[in-house]
Amino acid sequence: MGEENRKSEEVYMKKTGFEVIGVRPIPKSSRYMTPSKIFIFWAMASASATTPLIGYLLENLGILNLLLVFTISLLIGIIPAGLFSEMGRQFPVPSLVVSRKTYGYLTSNAFSALYTVVNIGWFGLNDSTGGLIVASLLHSNPIIWYIVFGIIQVILVLYGAKILEYFYRYTAIILIICYGILTYFLFKYFPINVHELLYSSNIDWGASIGLVLSFSILSWTYKISTATRFAKPYEETGRKFYFISAPLGIMVPVYLMGILGFVSQKAAGDWNLPAVAFPVSSALAIIVGIASIGAALAILHTNAMNLYPAVADFLTAVQPAFKNNKIEDISQPISTIVIGIAGAIAAVLGILQNASTFLNFVGDIIFPYTFIVLLDWYLRLRPQMITEKIMVKDFYNLPKSIKDNINVYSLLATIIGTILNVITIPSLSVLYNYFPQELFGSLIGALLYFIFIKLRLMK
Repeated sequence: MGEENRKSEEVYMKKTGFEVIGVRPIPKSSRYMTPSKIFIFWAMASASATTPLIGYLLENLGILNLLLVFTISLLIGIIPAGLFSEMGRQFPVPSLVVSRKTYGYLTSNAFSALYTVVNIGWFGLNDSTGGLIVASLLHSNPIIWYIVFGIIQVILVLYGAKILEYFYRYTAIILIICYGILTYFLFKYFPINVHELLYSSNIDWGASIGLVLSFSILSWTYKISTATRFAKPYEETGRKFYFISAPLGIMVPVYLMGILGFVSQKAAGDWNLPAVAFPVSSALAIIVGIASIGAALAILHTNAMNLYPAVADFLTAVQPAFKNNKIEDISQPISTIVIGIAGAIAAVLGILQNASTFLNFVGDIIFPYTFIVLLDWYLRLRPQMITEKIMVKDFYNLPKSIKDNINVYSLLATIIGTILNVITIPSLSVLYNYFPQELFGSLIGALLYFIFIKLRLMK
């Protein structure tokens, strides 16, 4: 037990300062995040150079309907996102470790491996956008910048959540100034047709809301506890503003940058504002160039928070293989480098050209897991709901029985929810015009799991 406590305190590697805690619980001495820090952390994680893309993908809505879709998405996502934030504070471990109690140890680890791949895809998507911005400004090969951005992001993530939080906090103002300058030039040099901004056609409300949820708040939700495990403990501070800090942090940039991407696409023909060719003189071109490169800083913000959870997911998946403590201690830095390379390769292979397909895939497979884990935690695993306190070791000891490694109930509910997300049911097409299919299927999966819980409790 003493060895366990000693290891739990080793959050950072001596001499290098690299984070090496992996997916072990965060000690109280390292839990420092406040609501304002959590808000900035997630706002900068969400404020990607790719975030304006949602304005382009939904340009058929018109600006008023776009705002409405953003608001509906926030209302749908704020409770699950807030609850995952609380989960991280009550159990200072990643959600995929908590879900070992929901899905069984090895089943949850299999999900961890799958979500590692998803986060690599996100890394590649954002790396592509940032690389293209700089390449267009410097008239160079974007592959060079995919690699450069990848290296910078890997270095940031090697130092872990503490350095990421500092980085986000002190670069937020730079990002705001840069996008402010570019927005000024957009309105100054390109005509803004108000009628065109308001015009809407062929609105599929269900698909539009589902795309925003997959693009933003619900795709981030299960990752929130990976960061809020560094927040001050629930029992010391209560709820206060912790519940809403992460979801608002995620959605505020979606509102601002999504609208900006929408307006930029309508006015300048390019949603990617830093890559717009402004008709300016050489002196002003320098200012625009600096602002565009500064805006590309957003790629570092978001991609660091794609890489960081990807590493946590991967380590969760492979943790049973760690029999040697020394190997486990260096597993996080090594995994960060390997997964960062994989994300850069995804960018080189052209994942940006398949953005819509990728985003829909994300919703199909992540939403059912999100709601089922959340339901199980809220009904069974919260400290307020259990009579026997769950010990830290209960999340980490590999069970010997099959039933503790594979929970048939949660797995079946997830499979059914995922199937409902992807298959076409003609009789439900009218519903899907107004209610996202991936949300409907996921909620049905969660409802089914709720029934399983009740049936099991009755026995």
